[in-house]
Amino acid sequence: MKTSKLKKKIVRNVFDKVHDNYDLMNDIMSFGSHRLWKKELVKIINPSQNDLIIDMASGTGDISKIICNKYSDQKIMRIDPNYLMLKKGSDFFKKNKKIIEICSTAENIPLSKFS
Repeated sequence: MKTSKLKKKIVRNVFDKVHDNYDLMNDIMSFGSHRLWKKELVKIINPSQNDLIIDMASGTGDISKIICNKYSDQKIMRIDPNYLMLKKGSDFFKKNKKIIEICSTAENIPLSKFS
């Protein structure tokens, strides 16, 4: 197996194992500060209703959740290469038709389907 494929497999396996506790792990490792900078990020980007937000490496969708809570009608494309991480946050977004979830790596985002 090529080195890059092996690395991708290892990374995928790590996220498969931690997806249920990923947000808790971030809280512990950052002493909760990641929540503050994510809220600050949303303040800084200040999206307009016509903007499409692409939440790359969305994980469990914590940044997308902040955006949805602040701007309920925002169009968001959540993209993450790990299906389990992406689906961990999906329940929050199920009723919102403006949220699209895509399981993909950054190198292979199928954005042409949405143009």
